[in-house]
Amino acid sequence: MLTVDFVLKHAKKYKLFITGIVLCLFSLNSAVAENIEIEASGFLEWNQEDKSYKAIGNAMASQGARSIKADEIIAFYESEEDRDIIRIEAAGNVNFADSNNSGYSEKLIYEMDTQNVSLAGNKSQFKSIKFTAKASKIIQFNEENGKLLLQKDAEISIGGNRSIEAQQIEILLTDTGEVRTIKASDVVKLVEESGRIALSNEAFYEAESGNMRLIDSVQIIDGENHLKGDNAIINLETGYSKIFAGQKTNRVSGKLILGTSK
Repeated sequence: MLTVDFVLKHAKKYKLFITGIVLCLFSLNSAVAENIEIEASGFLEWNQEDKSYKAIGNAMASQGARSIKADEIIAFYESEEDRDIIRIEAAGNVNFADSNNSGYSEKLIYEMDTQNVSLAGNKSQFKSIKFTAKASKIIQFNEENGKLLLQKDAEISIGGNRSIEAQQIEILLTDTGEVRTIKASDVVKLVEESGRIALSNEAFYEAESGNMRLIDSVQIIDGENHLKGDNAIINLETGYSKIFAGQKTNRVSGKLILGTSK
């Protein structure tokens, strides 16, 4: 295994090409004891002009329990005087994992100072032991404040066959990675374990109470039963639901198919 000191001593002025070896880099953060390691089956390139290290071909960057695998990985550092890694970019069949989360995307960017992970691509996925999140445009996750943003064709599955779909979903996580709140907007669709479906333009879910508030143009479809209103509350734990009239229509309407005894 080559160390950075060895590389700096023996490398050419601007670029270093190495095949099938591991290059030990400085840590992602000076406060972190563990170094980050980058390896590849193709080659590694050290570019002083760009202040970067590039790994091509079955590339992997790892630090403790964290790992990123991709066709290509680039690690950028601050300066020649301070080579702490400030950003990692990965492209092509990106898979990532840490002690709590995993997932994949076409592109990944990790900013060290903000602890922000951005995933881009048609089939990006972010997965924890508590939920699975998907989006076709971008997924952003901030490790520091626990905020997760999903944009375009967004979906989060929160247990069993229960899911929330929308064009944008904002999720706030607890320190242990559990869902605290979910805010969904633009063509919201809730699918419950029972098969009941709820539609609205906006929705807000609070895990502590189990309540999900549906806002604007609400429809609740349960088998042949079909209710319409301006607002509604559904408790995802108990199944209790209530639909309200609002300023738009001042009425609640629906079709109820009730069972009869013979």
